[in-house]
Formats: sequence, C-alpha cells, structure tokens
Amino acid sequence: MAPNLVAPAYYYLAPLLPGMTYYWRVDEVEQDMKTIHTGDVWSFITQALTAYNPKPIDGDGNVSAGVTLTWSLGRNALKHHVYLGDSLEAVTGGAADADKGEQKETTFTPAGLLDATTYYWRVDEILVDGTVQTGPIWSFSTFFTIDDFEGYTDEEGARIYETWIDGWTNNTSSTVGYIQAPFAERTIVHGGKQAMPLDYNNPKAPFYSEAEREFAPVQDWTVNDADTLVLYVQGKSSNSPAALYVAVEDSSKRVGTVAYPDVAVVTLARWTEWRIPFSEFTASGVNLARVKKLYLGLGDRENPKAGGKGLIYVDDIRAIKSGAKP
Repeated sequence: MAPNLVAPAYYYLAPLLPGMTYYWRVDEVEQDMKTIHTGDVWSFITQALTAYNPKPIDGDGNVSAGVTLTWSLGRNALKHHVYLGDSLEAVTGGAADADKGEQKETTFTPAGLLDATTYYWRVDEILVDGTVQTGPIWSFSTFFTIDDFEGYTDEEGARIYETWIDGWTNNTSSTVGYIQAPFAERTIVHGGKQAMPLDYNNPKAPFYSEAEREFAPVQDWTVNDADTLVLYVQGKSSNSPAALYVAVEDSSKRVGTVAYPDVAVVTLARWTEWRIPFSEFTASGVNLARVKKLYLGLGDRENPKAGGKGLIYVDDIRAIKSGAKP
C-alpha cells in the first residue's frame, strides 16, 4: 500500500484591491473525481490605504454612549489623526471642535457622548514620510436608555421592585427582584452589572404575570428619530413556555401590546435580543413621544388562562434607530 500523500494546497491570486472584502471556498473532490464535498465560505479583508474596518460599523444605531472606537490601520500608517463630532460638516472639514488629535493606537474612547445622538468620525492615516491618507466618514447613533437596571441598590427607596411594580401591588402573579439582598441579578447580565429578575407564576389567578414601570415626567422615545424598542431577555431551560409581551401606555392612557412570536423564548438560557418597531405600538394609537408606563408580562393579559411558571431576566431596555446594523 502506498503511503498517504499530502498535496500542497494553495492558489495564486491576481493582485487584489486594497480595502476590499473577498470571499472564498474550497470544494474537496474525491479520487473518483465525481464526489464533491462543498466547503465552507471564508472571507478576508485586504489592507486598505486608509483606515478601515470600523467598530462600531458604519451606520450602527444601537451604540452605547460609553463606546470605544476601533479600526484597522491603513497600509504603511505610522500614526492616526482622529476626528469626531455630532456635525458632519465639522468632521468633514476637520474643524477644531472635532479634532481629537494624533495617536499611535487604533482605539479611541471618546468622553462625554450623549444618549440619542448621531456622531460622525474619521481617521486620517499619517504615513512614515508624513503623507496623510484622509479616511472615509463613518457614523453611529447612541441609543436612548429607557432602563439598564444599573441604578438600583439594596437600600430602601432605591430597590428594583420599588420602581418596577409587581404582583404584590398590581395583583398579578409576578415577582420582581429577589426576596433577599441583593435584590437585582448581578451574575446573569447582558450589559453592565445588573439585570432584572422577573418571576412568573401563572398556574394561579389571575393567570398572568406583569411588572410595570411608571415614568414621571413622561418619556419621549422618538428622540433623534428613534423608531425601534429593544430589550434583552434570558430564560431558563426549566421554565414553562409562556407568552412574553411588552405593553406601552401613553399619557392619554392609550395602550399598545406586542407579544414575542415564540413562547419558547423564555426557555432559552441565553440572551435574546427583541426588537419591536414603534409602528407596532402606534398602530394602537399610542403616542411614543409621551410614554407614561411600560409593562413587561408573561401570559395573556386580555384572555388570561392557567399557564406555567418560571424565572426570566431582562436587561438593557432602549430606543434605537431602525438603521442599526447587525
């Protein structure tokens, strides 16, 4: 028997363009020259002449005000000149108030960014010989924080269940927070250091579980052209499937309710992002520029019937622009 032979696997490419994303795959052909095993598709980005590969990606509308900007350095770059501001004209023209200076690192953490604001930025590459390669203009929008659950403590008056009213007050089958301190969840979190635990117990009347938060003054979720509500939910595999819903009430007491399309989401032991277009609330006449109450529930508040029970975690409720990229 002849020994196994390994043939070198390579392919010479024609010159590639800088700063381009290329995709490639390799199909394996067996010795019968007929059987083909289709390979996976891979990709790579060639080094550009300018700064490229920005994070957050260009146009992202779901960005924290505490973001750290990163990019890949252009070919032969020695230093990077960063420009950032909320004015496209200022960044394009390199105005003084947008000039963040030169640096050697390919990361930049801006200070003082505001929620619900669109920012523009660019990075000019300075080459060894002093030549400047002007970078493209990128943008991102920070989200409007509705509740990130970071401000709650174990002190009376600042406990999570004193803001998010549960079954002890609203007579549903819900429990917000834990019975003993710490009252907020501090291990299973999506962002920051805390999340909200929400227990549902629907085998007993009224057969649905609901937590509610009232805003005073009312909130305007449409600021900076936001048009999508986002929240993150994690369940447990031991949970009973249950309809998860969000309801919004405006200052005129009009209510819009939206249910998650899959009742099994509460059984997933990982964070699930739920994006709800504002249009799903405004279809019920709700004015999202004057939000008075937010409800999170499990079960069917309109037609309640006996159901299951379990515990879910909720984190990072925010309003974003629908232009946010995945």
